[in-house]
Amino acid sequence: MTGIMDSVEMPKLPENQKTFAGIPEAIFLEEIDSFMAKPENENCEEVLQRLDEQHGKYRFMAYNLEARRRKLKSQIPDLERSLEMVNVLRKEDEERETQFLLSDQVFIKTLVPPTKTVYLWLGASVMLEYTMDEAETLLKQNITSAVANLKTVEHDQDFLRDQITTTEVNMARVYNWGVKKRQAAAKTNASSTPS
Repeated sequence: MTGIMDSVEMPKLPENQKTFAGIPEAIFLEEIDSFMAKPENENCEEVLQRLDEQHGKYRFMAYNLEARRRKLKSQIPDLERSLEMVNVLRKEDEERETQFLLSDQVFIKTLVPPTKTVYLWLGASVMLEYTMDEAETLLKQNITSAVANLKTVEHDQDFLRDQITTTEVNMARVYNWGVKKRQAAAKTNASSTPS
C-alpha cells in the first residue's frame, strides 16, 4: 500500500481555502485584553461558553473525519486484493480448486473454471459483470480515488488538530484573564473597604 500511497498525489486545495472539508479556522487570541474589551465579550463566562461550543464542533468534525479515515484505510486493501484476484483469474487457463468465505469463519470448497469476466460489488447491494480489462481499470481508478480521499482526510485531520489546540489555548487564556480580573476586583474591594 505504501507504493500506491506515494504514487498518488493529494489534490490541490481550492484557492483561499486551507482544508478540503471547509473547516473554519480558529483565530489565536494574541491580545486578550483588547479581545475582551469588545462589546460582545463583556461576560467572560459567555466567551468561554462560545469557545467551548466551537471546541465541541471541532471535536465532532474530528470524530467524523476519523471514521471516514478508518473506512478508507480498510477499503484500500480490499480493492487491492480484488485487483490482485482479477490478475490471478486472468492468468488461469484451467480449472482450479479453491475455498471462499461463505459467512463468518465458514469456508466452502469450489472449482473455479477459467473465465473472461468477473463480478464486482459496487455497493448498495449492486453487483455488475465486467471483462477482466474493465474490472482492472475500474479497480485501479477506485484505488487511486480512495488513496487521494485518504490523503485529503489526513490533511484535514492535521488542520483540525491545530484548530482544536488553538481553541483550547484560547479557552485557557480567557479563563486566566477572568481569574485575574476577579482577583484584581477582590483586591480593589478589600482595599477600598475600611477595616
